[in-house]
This record gives sequence, structure tokens and C-alpha cells, in this order.
Amino acid sequence: MVVCKGGEKMSEQLLEKILLVVTDIQKELQDIREEQQAIRKEQMAIREEQMAIREEQKTFREEINSLREEMNAFRKEQQLIREEQQALKNGQKELYDLMNALLHRQDETDAKLEALTMDVHHMRGEMTAMKQEIHALNEKIDSHYKQFNERLNNLQLDVDFTVHKTTMTERELFKMRNRLFS
Repeated sequence: MVVCKGGEKMSEQLLEKILLVVTDIQKELQDIREEQQAIRKEQMAIREEQMAIREEQKTFREEINSLREEMNAFRKEQQLIREEQQALKNGQKELYDLMNALLHRQDETDAKLEALTMDVHHMRGEMTAMKQEIHALNEKIDSHYKQFNERLNNLQLDVDFTVHKTTMTERELFKMRNRLFS
């Protein structure tokens, strides 16, 4: 070391400068340490946030899996509903076809019933006409029967009269024979 009069001052100045530089470096180191601590704290906070995010992601994954399971269950239920709906549609179509067949049958039955009704009305008309004809025939028969009875009675009287007259004539003849041949 060179010692000069002014050297002490220089060394002091140099020392002061070095001391200032060292102090600055120490301050910077302190600042860096504080920044590192702040960064570590931030890193810890970030790690904690990452852990929380991972937990949330895990929860979300579980919820998504649960939702997927629910969606699969809904899809199965939806498929069952579609199958039931298709079965209902098929049943409805069968009922519709059956109803159409029944309505067609009903129309045929109505037509047959209408024809039968017309036939019954026609038969009633014919029966009424036949009853009237039978009644007229009965009246004619009654009239002819009365006339026939009267004629029969007249014939009976004529026969009785003829028998009586024949008997009287035979008696007269017998008497005449007896007188002639006696």
C-alpha cells in the first residue's frame, strides 16, 4: 500500500466508495432476498392456488363424471321412453286399424240392419195386405157358408119333402095296388 498524504484520504475515499458499493450491494442483496422471499411467498401462494385449482379440477372431474353418468342414465331412460313411445305408437296404430275395421263392420251392420228393417216393413205391409185378404176371404166364406147352409137347409127340406112326397106317393101306389090287385 502506498501511503501518501493525500493517500489516506484517497484510501478513505476509496474505502468509503467501497463501503458505499458494498452497502449498495448489501442493500441490493437484501432487496433481492426480500424479492426472493416475496417471490417464494408468491410461489407458495401460486402453489396453494394451484393445489386449490387441482382440487377444484378434481371436484369438476368428479362432477363431470357424475354428470356423464347422469347423462348416460338419462340417455338410457330416453331410449326406454323412445321404445315405449314406439310401442305406444304401434299400439295406437293397431287400435286405429281395429277401430277402422270396427267402423267398417258397423257400417256393414247398419246397412244390413237397414235392409232388414226395410224387409220387415215390406213384410208387415204384405202381412197387413194378407190379413185384409184373409179377412175378406173369411167374410166371403162366411157369406158363402151362410148361403151354402141356406141351400143345404133348402135341399134338406126339399129332400125331406121329396122323401115325404115319395113316401106318400108310394103309399098311394100301394093303396092303388092293393085295390087293383085285391
